[in-house]
Amino acid sequence: MESANRASAACFETHAADVYSWAYRVLGRHHDALDVVQDVFVRWVKQCGDTPPTQPRGWLRRVTLNRAIDLCRRRHPGVAAPDDALDGLAYADGGSQDAAVDRSDLRNDISSALDKLTDVQRGVLVAKVYDELSFSQIASELGLAVTTVKTHYVRAVAAVGDRLRPRWA
Repeated sequence: MESANRASAACFETHAADVYSWAYRVLGRHHDALDVVQDVFVRWVKQCGDTPPTQPRGWLRRVTLNRAIDLCRRRHPGVAAPDDALDGLAYADGGSQDAAVDRSDLRNDISSALDKLTDVQRGVLVAKVYDELSFSQIASELGLAVTTVKTHYVRAVAAVGDRLRPRWA
């Protein structure tokens, strides 16, 4: 029991900043992200305390994204990812009120599109786009073959594109 507690504490120290970052990107609020961090590590202790997963970072990313999306749905029905979740995406922004409405609509549509992906697809897409990991790094984290990760990435990008294209072509 003592070694399991030490292992859980070490995992927290090693990965807490990443878990917070992933949660904050989805939720956009400091306190909500902290709630997710707490929930994720409570789950870690309960589910992985004695036998940690072979790829702890991959497990943490998947659970964090799922918990953050669940919390977002519960606490903010109808509100999607925050503005900074759109960093790096190109869209027209003329600075007008219409642009702000368009940005909000796009944010909601992107969140909805991400919500429709499988857990693995969402995890691969977030790791590639937000964390800028290579396919081999993602494969190592998730315990998958590089070709499998690439397939999930291509399918995720296509699915998000298909959902956004009718309105944002």
